[in-house]
Amino acid sequence: MTTYDTLVVGGGPAGLTAALHLAWHDRSVLVIDRVSGPLFFTLEQLHNVPGMPAVKGVEIQKRLRTQAETMGAAVTRGRAVSAAGNEGAFVLTGEDGATWHGRTLLLATGVARYHPLVDGDFTPCFAYAGKGNLFYCTDCEAPEIVGKDTLVIASGSVDRAAAMALGLSRYTGKLRILATADPAITDFWSERLRQKGIAVIPGQIRRLIGEKRFLSGVELMDGSTLQAEAFFVSAAVRGRTDLAQQLGVEIASTGQHAQPASQRGDTNVPGVWIAGDLRPITQQVAVAMGTGNIAAVMIDQHLRKQDVR
Repeated sequence: MTTYDTLVVGGGPAGLTAALHLAWHDRSVLVIDRVSGPLFFTLEQLHNVPGMPAVKGVEIQKRLRTQAETMGAAVTRGRAVSAAGNEGAFVLTGEDGATWHGRTLLLATGVARYHPLVDGDFTPCFAYAGKGNLFYCTDCEAPEIVGKDTLVIASGSVDRAAAMALGLSRYTGKLRILATADPAITDFWSERLRQKGIAVIPGQIRRLIGEKRFLSGVELMDGSTLQAEAFFVSAAVRGRTDLAQQLGVEIASTGQHAQPASQRGDTNVPGVWIAGDLRPITQQVAVAMGTGNIAAVMIDQHLRKQDVR
């Protein structure tokens, strides 16, 4: 049985950055990755990752993994479904029954992205999400829509979509909201939208219209069509907290993320750290990398103390 110094769950920018640092310090580290993170499918160029301007998301993902593995980190494909044990003796079990053992544990499991329903199915969005002009993260992608006619698709509450649209109004004055769920909106947000001239259109999507990864419009169930140059999705974001909860890690007050004990990423459970979008922070590649790196620094220092003892 192999016991790693650190098991990392999640092979996105947070997990791979942590693995790189730990391997650099000659720590045995295994990254367990479901290969389902958004960067694997992001064909659009990212412009706000320091040192890597205008690089496709999938290329950044490949570079991070190659660098971590070259340094000595091990990466395996798997989906950890249960976590048990305590500091010095953690055990992760995969959906296929495989087990992995580690002295410490870093959870970088990210968040679940919710797509708009298209005739009751969310999978049609896969052809466009992160590939052309269907955007999800205002912190990452808002500058892409400067001056463009933009449709905000509300998969959840219209209030949430209104907040997104008002934020996007810095970049374009051509905005509408498509309310695909409950069209109810509070007076507060309704008045602010009115002041900006942003209309709310109720309707459910029957079909996406587009080609070569770029959307040009959406056909609604009533047969009408809404055309636009860019599209932003407003939807709930929920952290993948299953493993954290099994270990007893404190959950943030929103219930959507795991709560770090400090900015270092340590938690209330000894030997367990968290990084990336699992934490209640903005979802950006550079931010995820930073949280992964600081967690890895702290894990290495923690292991040094254990080794001395």
